Amino acid sequence: MSLEQEQEKVKIDLAAMFRLTAMNGWDDTIWNHITARVPGSAHHFYMHRFGLTYEEVCASNLIKVDEEGNVLEGPSDVNTAGFIIHSAIHLNHPNNKFVFHAHPASAIAATAFKEIPFLVQDSAMLYGKVGYHDWEGLSVDPDERLRIADNLGDNSCLVMRNHGFLTVGDTAGQCFMHMYYLIRLCEVALSAKASNLEIDSGPEHLWPIASKQYEAFSPGVYEWPGLLRRCDRLDPSYKH
Repeated sequence: MSLEQEQEKVKIDLAAMFRLTAMNGWDDTIWNHITARVPGSAHHFYMHRFGLTYEEVCASNLIKVDEEGNVLEGPSDVNTAGFIIHSAIHLNHPNNKFVFHAHPASAIAATAFKEIPFLVQDSAMLYGKVGYHDWEGLSVDPDERLRIADNLGDNSCLVMRNHGFLTVGDTAGQCFMHMYYLIRLCEVALSAKASNLEIDSGPEHLWPIASKQYEAFSPGVYEWPGLLRRCDRLDPSYKH
C-alpha cells in the first residue's frame, strides 16, 4: 500500500468513526472530536471541520493540522479545545494513532464519580486500563496537554473528571471499541448506583484474570469490519 493509499484509508476509517458515533447517539451536535495521526508524519493529524455535525463528516472534508494548531489542509477555523486535547496524545503517545473524545449523554454523569467501579464481565476488557484526569475548566491551556498525556500514561482510556471521556488506539476499530466498553462501564455503574440495592462487584482476584482472558479478543479486530458494513448499508457517503 502506498503512503497516499494509507492516508486515504485512515481518513475513511476516521470518517466512519464519526458516522458510527452519531448512530450510537454519542455525538453532541458539532462538539467533541475524533482524530487520527496522518501516516508518514510525526505529529500531524486529521480532525473534522469545526461546525459540521457528525453525519456530515466524510473523508474528503476532514482537515489536517500540525502540532502548533496550524491548518495544513482545509478551513482555518479549528476547535481550540479539540486541538489541545488531541495534540496532547499525538505529541506524547505516538503509538496511539486514533484519539476519541466524547460526552455521551447516557454515561457522562459517571465522570463525577471519584472512581468508576468495575461491576460486570465485559467491563473487565478495560480493567487496569483506565486513567483519570482532573477537571481544569475548558481545555484551552496548552500546558494542560502534558497533564492529559501523563494521566493517560499507558492506559487505553482516560476519564476526564466532570468533563468527558477519551480513548486511544492503534487502529480506528480499537479506539472505537475502547469507547464502546468505557461507555458501557459507566452506564452499568450509573444504573447499579441508582438502584439503591446492595452491590456485589465480584471476587477481586478475578478482575485481572478476566482482563488477561480478554486479550484473546483484542477490541476492534472482530467488530470493526462489521461496523464498516453497517456504515456501508446505512450511508456509504462517509467514504467520499
